[in-house]
Amino acid sequence: MRAIYLWILWCAYFNCVGWFLAAIHQLNAPAYAVAMAAGIIGVIIAWKKTPVRVLHGKRFGRRFRRLFPAIFLVVTVLVATGGLLYAPNNYDAMTYRLPRMLNWWTAGHWFWIPTINERMNYSTTAWEWSAMPLFTLLHSDRILFLIDVSGFLLMPGLLFSIFRGVGIRRRTAWTWMWILPLAYGYVTQAGSIGNDITGTVFVLGSVFFGLRARRTGRVEDIWMCGIAAALMTATKLSNLPLLLPCLVAVGPALPALRRRWLASVPVVIVAGLISALPTMALNQMHTGSWNGDPNNADQIQVKKPAAALLGNGLLLVQQSFMPPVLPGARKATELFTDKLPTGVRQQLKDNFPRYYLNKLNELPQEEAAGLGLGITSLVLLGTIAAAFSGKRKISRPSDVLIGFAAWIAVMVYLLKMGSEATSRLMLPYYPLALLPLLHWGCHENLLRFRSWRMLVACAAVSALPAIVLSPARPLFPAATVVGWLAKHRPESGLTQRLNSVYSTYAHRNDLLRPLRENLGDISKVGFIAGTDDSDYSLWRPFGKREVIYLQKEVQDGRPLPGDVEWIVVKQSAWAGLTSVSWDDWLSRNHAQITFSVPIVTIVSWGPETWCVLHVERP
Repeated sequence: MRAIYLWILWCAYFNCVGWFLAAIHQLNAPAYAVAMAAGIIGVIIAWKKTPVRVLHGKRFGRRFRRLFPAIFLVVTVLVATGGLLYAPNNYDAMTYRLPRMLNWWTAGHWFWIPTINERMNYSTTAWEWSAMPLFTLLHSDRILFLIDVSGFLLMPGLLFSIFRGVGIRRRTAWTWMWILPLAYGYVTQAGSIGNDITGTVFVLGSVFFGLRARRTGRVEDIWMCGIAAALMTATKLSNLPLLLPCLVAVGPALPALRRRWLASVPVVIVAGLISALPTMALNQMHTGSWNGDPNNADQIQVKKPAAALLGNGLLLVQQSFMPPVLPGARKATELFTDKLPTGVRQQLKDNFPRYYLNKLNELPQEEAAGLGLGITSLVLLGTIAAAFSGKRKISRPSDVLIGFAAWIAVMVYLLKMGSEATSRLMLPYYPLALLPLLHWGCHENLLRFRSWRMLVACAAVSALPAIVLSPARPLFPAATVVGWLAKHRPESGLTQRLNSVYSTYAHRNDLLRPLRENLGDISKVGFIAGTDDSDYSLWRPFGKREVIYLQKEVQDGRPLPGDVEWIVVKQSAWAGLTSVSWDDWLSRNHAQITFSVPIVTIVSWGPETWCVLHVERP
């Protein structure tokens, strides 16, 4: 209990600190050093005051002698090892989350960044503010994975407490507390800097404290429930529907607030500050829409619920049943795109265009992974068994209300959202959505059969290939293996695919390094590329250089800033920005190409030409 209490408060504290320092234009290392010192003192005080159950070494060792806890321990060691060995390369983080942090850090405050990648502006900020002190103090991204791996470690305890709190039988709760965190989406993000797993921990923490408040009647537990729920919304706007099960969890305890309503006022203010409300207000101010995308430029919003349900349903089927290894990934993708009935394809093209951005990969990857084949099969088979086992008597109707509220939240998501990463974005939804299914007594009965236990063990172990073979953080000598294959089987399509995937991920954290090395020791560099291209490499060394986005100058035909003499350009993005020819623009701005190189940023795009321009000033 103490660990989740401190973890949530730590994230809440630095979210408050982030907005406060941004407001006074002091987003810098000295200010964060003071805040970090104050935070450490607060942790020491809270550590002493928070009740804790001491777990002795022998008892700790006995706990992990059993199969499922042992598998979880092995997975934790592997994901932590991957995080330590490799620099983070989550694509969303490289494209907009880390660059936006660098922009704020350089300016000393939050501001609406003049870029065509509007995700830098309208996306919520909980993970960023939590990571900002580590980033600014260390000038490095190498330990940012600790945020996710620490949250991953909290998941089993949270799941068990929630499962038991809503009346799920002990043996079922104990089994699922260990195997559910081993879903591909969680394990691939645990050693990374993705923010879907942090959203999952926040929603679990909110429900945990809500259920605890029912038992204890303590106002402090109600406060913690609200703070965790606020952080959940500030992690991703797609988590907003999950406020409903959080409210249902804490609802019976809310009358206790009347005893300390005055002390609750500052807590409500803090919860509002660290929630999605500031970002929604800023979005409304700058774009006229609370979600920051009034014209649906990113095509995330689906206007027709039927089309949203169809597209999300198809994506869930594809991504949820992803096996540990899928050699025929391209054929499987074609099956769910080109082979669909004509009417279905047209419906998706017209109303769910991002559906066609989804491409299945040979291995589960954090950008799209969900539950995975093993966990999904257990859920499906358990549900079928429950359907034929009869009804289970529920002692308290309130036991199932949280699960039903979660299913309402799931339906809201499925009817509104239009992202190609459905299975990943729903990672915070899965644990609560499982509650009604795990209530059936047949799950307890199934665990008595050796065949079912073996099936559960296989599902748990299937997470290991996803971790060991991960292109993002391979735990085998990938370069050596691919080099051997390239030498002995150079014509093999598999060899070429392996080489492309592993080499691209190996350099993703610093993709534009060849270009940066040709820039010299300059303080500002211009950047012209597409909306999904990352400028992260050009910021190095962190805190010493600034990237200026020039896409809008190109689009509007405006002159370049006078203090920018060096510009990095992705040539293939040029036609999508302006009707002015490349040669005419170079001539008009007295720019010359000094260096160019083909770079693979996304494997499916192949190599694209990037170049460095020098602008000669009169």
